[in-house]
Amino acid sequence: MDEIDKKILNLIQEEFPLTEKPFAAIGKKAGISERQAVKRVKTLKEKGIIRRIGPILERKKLGYVSVLCGVHVDDNAITKVAGEINGLAGVTHNYEREGDLNLWFTITKKTIEEIDRALSDLEKAHGLKVYRFPEKKMFKIKTYFPL
Repeated sequence: MDEIDKKILNLIQEEFPLTEKPFAAIGKKAGISERQAVKRVKTLKEKGIIRRIGPILERKKLGYVSVLCGVHVDDNAITKVAGEINGLAGVTHNYEREGDLNLWFTITKKTIEEIDRALSDLEKAHGLKVYRFPEKKMFKIKTYFPL
Protein backbone atom coordinates (compact mmCIF):
# COMPACT_ATOMS: atom_id res chain seq x y z
CA MET A 1 0.00 0.00 0.00
CA ASP A 2 1.31 3.40 -0.87
CA GLU A 3 0.34 6.83 0.51
CA ILE A 4 -2.45 7.26 -2.05
CA ASP A 5 -4.05 3.94 -1.02
CA LYS A 6 -3.84 5.04 2.62
CA LYS A 7 -5.44 8.38 1.78
CA ILE A 8 -8.27 6.63 -0.09
CA LEU A 9 -8.88 4.28 2.86
CA ASN A 10 -8.97 7.22 5.26
CA LEU A 11 -11.40 9.08 3.01
CA ILE A 12 -13.86 6.23 2.52
CA GLN A 13 -13.81 5.32 6.22
CA GLU A 14 -14.61 8.83 7.33
CA GLU A 15 -17.38 9.75 4.90
CA PHE A 16 -18.10 8.03 1.62
CA PRO A 17 -19.24 10.73 -0.85
CA LEU A 18 -22.96 10.53 -1.62
CA THR A 19 -22.74 11.98 -5.11
CA GLU A 20 -23.49 10.82 -8.61
CA LYS A 21 -19.78 10.07 -9.11
CA PRO A 22 -18.35 9.19 -5.68
CA PHE A 23 -15.07 7.84 -7.06
CA ALA A 24 -14.47 11.10 -8.91
CA ALA A 25 -14.81 12.91 -5.57
CA ILE A 26 -12.52 10.39 -3.85
CA GLY A 27 -10.00 10.67 -6.68
CA LYS A 28 -10.04 14.47 -6.54
CA LYS A 29 -9.33 14.46 -2.78
CA ALA A 30 -6.58 11.84 -3.26
CA GLY A 31 -5.04 13.70 -6.22
CA ILE A 32 -5.84 11.02 -8.82
CA SER A 33 -8.43 10.42 -11.53
CA GLU A 34 -11.81 8.76 -11.04
CA ARG A 35 -10.61 5.74 -13.05
CA GLN A 36 -7.51 5.39 -10.87
CA ALA A 37 -9.61 5.66 -7.70
CA VAL A 38 -11.93 2.87 -8.91
CA LYS A 39 -8.97 0.69 -9.86
CA ARG A 40 -7.25 1.20 -6.51
CA VAL A 41 -10.40 0.44 -4.51
CA LYS A 42 -10.97 -2.73 -6.57
CA THR A 43 -7.38 -3.81 -5.92
CA LEU A 44 -7.72 -3.14 -2.18
CA LYS A 45 -10.91 -5.22 -2.17
CA GLU A 46 -9.25 -8.08 -4.09
CA LYS A 47 -6.39 -8.07 -1.56
CA GLY A 48 -8.89 -8.32 1.29
CA ILE A 49 -7.96 -4.93 2.75
CA ILE A 50 -11.47 -3.64 2.03
CA ARG A 51 -14.16 -6.15 2.93
CA ARG A 52 -17.23 -4.14 2.11
CA ILE A 53 -18.38 -0.66 1.19
CA GLY A 54 -21.97 -0.01 2.14
CA PRO A 55 -24.33 1.86 4.41
CA ILE A 56 -24.93 1.18 8.06
CA LEU A 57 -28.68 1.28 8.50
CA GLU A 58 -30.52 2.15 11.70
CA ARG A 59 -32.29 -1.19 12.14
CA LYS A 60 -34.60 0.06 14.91
CA LYS A 61 -35.90 2.86 12.70
CA LEU A 62 -36.60 0.24 10.03
CA GLY A 63 -38.45 -1.93 12.56
CA TYR A 64 -35.86 -4.73 12.81
CA VAL A 65 -34.46 -6.54 15.86
CA SER A 66 -30.95 -7.80 16.46
CA VAL A 67 -29.36 -10.33 18.81
CA LEU A 68 -25.73 -10.96 19.71
CA CYS A 69 -25.06 -14.71 19.82
CA GLY A 70 -22.28 -16.80 21.31
CA VAL A 71 -21.74 -20.50 20.69
CA HIS A 72 -19.16 -23.15 21.50
CA VAL A 73 -17.98 -24.95 18.38
CA ASP A 74 -15.35 -27.71 18.38
CA ASP A 75 -12.14 -26.61 16.67
CA ASN A 76 -12.54 -29.23 13.93
CA ALA A 77 -15.97 -27.84 12.95
CA ILE A 78 -15.46 -24.12 13.40
CA THR A 79 -14.75 -23.34 9.72
CA LYS A 80 -17.83 -25.24 8.58
CA VAL A 81 -20.14 -23.72 11.20
CA ALA A 82 -18.75 -20.21 10.68
CA GLY A 83 -19.35 -20.59 6.94
CA GLU A 84 -22.93 -21.67 7.53
CA ILE A 85 -23.49 -18.74 9.90
CA ASN A 86 -22.06 -16.37 7.30
CA GLY A 87 -24.63 -17.73 4.85
CA LEU A 88 -27.58 -16.88 7.10
CA ALA A 89 -29.56 -13.86 5.96
CA GLY A 90 -29.16 -11.04 8.45
CA VAL A 91 -25.76 -11.99 9.92
CA THR A 92 -23.68 -8.83 10.10
CA HIS A 93 -20.71 -9.93 12.21
CA ASN A 94 -19.14 -13.33 12.80
CA TYR A 95 -15.85 -13.79 14.59
CA GLU A 96 -13.86 -16.34 16.53
CA ARG A 97 -12.76 -15.58 20.10
CA GLU A 98 -10.95 -17.38 22.86
CA GLY A 99 -13.05 -18.87 25.62
CA ASP A 100 -15.85 -21.37 25.99
CA LEU A 101 -18.10 -19.41 23.64
CA ASN A 102 -15.57 -19.28 20.85
CA LEU A 103 -17.75 -18.10 17.95
CA TRP A 104 -19.77 -14.88 18.17
CA PHE A 105 -22.11 -13.32 15.65
CA THR A 106 -24.89 -10.77 15.33
CA ILE A 107 -28.11 -11.56 13.50
CA THR A 108 -30.77 -9.03 12.48
CA LYS A 109 -34.25 -9.83 11.21
CA LYS A 110 -37.73 -8.31 11.12
CA THR A 111 -38.92 -10.21 14.21
CA ILE A 112 -37.43 -12.07 17.15
CA GLU A 113 -39.41 -15.14 16.00
CA GLU A 114 -37.50 -15.13 12.68
CA ILE A 115 -34.23 -14.97 14.60
CA ASP A 116 -35.30 -17.82 16.89
CA ARG A 117 -36.22 -20.00 13.89
CA ALA A 118 -32.87 -19.40 12.19
CA LEU A 119 -30.93 -20.08 15.39
CA SER A 120 -32.98 -23.20 16.19
CA ASP A 121 -32.26 -24.56 12.71
CA LEU A 122 -28.54 -23.90 13.23
CA GLU A 123 -28.62 -25.61 16.64
CA LYS A 124 -30.40 -28.69 15.26
CA ALA A 125 -28.14 -28.97 12.20
CA HIS A 126 -24.95 -29.01 14.29
CA GLY A 127 -26.04 -30.12 17.77
CA LEU A 128 -25.12 -26.75 19.24
CA LYS A 129 -26.48 -24.45 21.91
CA VAL A 130 -26.56 -20.83 20.71
CA TYR A 131 -26.62 -18.37 23.60
CA ARG A 132 -28.64 -15.24 22.88
CA PHE A 133 -27.71 -11.86 24.29
CA PRO A 134 -30.48 -9.39 23.47
CA GLU A 135 -29.65 -5.70 23.40
CA LYS A 136 -30.24 -3.82 26.63
CA LYS A 137 -28.84 -0.45 25.63
CA MET A 138 -27.35 0.77 22.35
CA PHE A 139 -23.94 2.43 22.39
CA LYS A 140 -22.91 3.98 19.08
CA ILE A 141 -19.18 3.76 18.60
CA LYS A 142 -17.62 5.23 15.49
CA THR A 143 -14.85 2.98 14.29
CA TYR A 144 -12.05 4.64 12.35
CA PHE A 145 -8.60 3.24 11.66
CA PRO A 146 -6.38 6.12 10.51
CA LEU A 147 -3.61 5.00 8.20
